[in-house]
Order: sequence, then C-alpha cells, then structure tokens
Amino acid sequence: MVLTSLALLLAAPKVTPFTGPTITVMMASKKSFVIQTETANSPKTVAQIVGLCNKKFYDGQLVHRVEDWVVQWGDPTSRKGVDAPGVGEGGSGKDLPFEESPVEFKRGIVGIASTGMKVGGDSQIFILTKDAERLTKNYAVLGKVIKGMDVVDGIKRGDKIVSMRAAEIKITRRKKN
Repeated sequence: MVLTSLALLLAAPKVTPFTGPTITVMMASKKSFVIQTETANSPKTVAQIVGLCNKKFYDGQLVHRVEDWVVQWGDPTSRKGVDAPGVGEGGSGKDLPFEESPVEFKRGIVGIASTGMKVGGDSQIFILTKDAERLTKNYAVLGKVIKGMDVVDGIKRGDKIVSMRAAEIKITRRKKN
C-alpha cells in the first residue's frame, strides 16, 4: 500500500510554480519591484490581474494598507485618498473564483485579498513582508516578488503606484523540417 502511494506520488506530473509573466510595479518614489506570477495553480487569478495591468487599472492608486506583516492595494477608490469612505472595500467589479494553491505564504508572496478565507477576490493585492502561513491554502496566490523586496519593505500607507505593467509573453514555435 505504501509503495503504491509512493509510486503514484512519483508518477504525478510536477507543477512548477512562478513561471507566468512578470509584473513590474513603479512607485512614485521612482523605485520599482517585480512580481513573477504563479499560473500553475492560479491561472484565472493571474489572467485577471494581468488584464487589469494592461488596462492601467492600478495606475494612480494609493497603497491603502500597511501593517508590520503586509502591504495592500488595488481599490480604485484609493485615488481619492487612503481615508476616503469605502477605501479597502472596492475593486474592479469582476469577482474571481477561489483558486487554492499549495504555495506557502512566506515573505515576498503576493496574494489576492478577499472577504475571507477560501473566498475569491477581485483586484486587491497584498504582499507579505513577514511569513503568514495561516494564509496557506486559504487565499489565492498571484506570485512572488523576485526583485525589489527592499522597495516593498519601504512602502508607506498612502504611497502612490505610478504604473503596474505585465510583460508580454512571447510564444515561439518550432519550424517543421
């Protein structure tokens, strides 16, 4: 029995996380950071956020939440100021399904904020500045910061996002001989 289970585990295809398009976030400070997206377990989440980036949805938004363990943005109402009524409650208006991921919620992981555990989100994004393993398998993973975590560590509530752009994915096809 144990050997059969081990054989099934070894035969299962390995899923490599963090192979999706990158997203570059430029702050008003002229500093930036880069997120590598996680399409293996969160394809719908990544597709929606990349689409919002391409529509310039995040441009001009303010970071509305900064705590000792997390930085969060993605509510368009924040353009009116971080203390404007309803900030932290808004989004793009297009709900996402919950996509469970085995990725551990450690420092640098980028997740999708929602109204609670195992609930899909919309457009609000958070980055962990400290490990928060209680979130593992309870929130969708967008990706992880692969460059500029020092920039994320320096973000303050009210800091402005100048732009958030996804890199284009280039598909190359092999020529038939």
